[in-house]
Amino acid sequence: MKLRRLAFSVAGCAAITLVATPAAQASTVFDFLPIEIARMIPTGSADAVQPFLPPVFAPPAPPAPQAPQNQPAPQNTPAPARYYQNCTAVRNAGAAPLYRGQNGYAPHLDRDNDGIACE
Repeated sequence: MKLRRLAFSVAGCAAITLVATPAAQASTVFDFLPIEIARMIPTGSADAVQPFLPPVFAPPAPPAPQAPQNQPAPQNTPAPARYYQNCTAVRNAGAAPLYRGQNGYAPHLDRDNDGIACE
């Protein structure tokens, strides 16, 4: 049992010695990259000493001027051509009942405000 522990200890130390030496000698990440890829990465003093600055974005473009929108013509509601003083006048004219929006309708003729005058 002691011999087995000794053998594993010696093998472990040998493995650490063989693997740790090349890893400790590597100075940058470029040593682990293929040469073609390492040549594409620029080298300089900003690699490890200076931190990378955030990217500078261009100011946003001013909004494009909007085309003038066609505004709908104001709706002029013409005054009713007919005006009735009361429901008796409406009935005498033969226009009863009057509906809201109909020529001659007026709120004072609609007592219950249901849209039907002189019912």
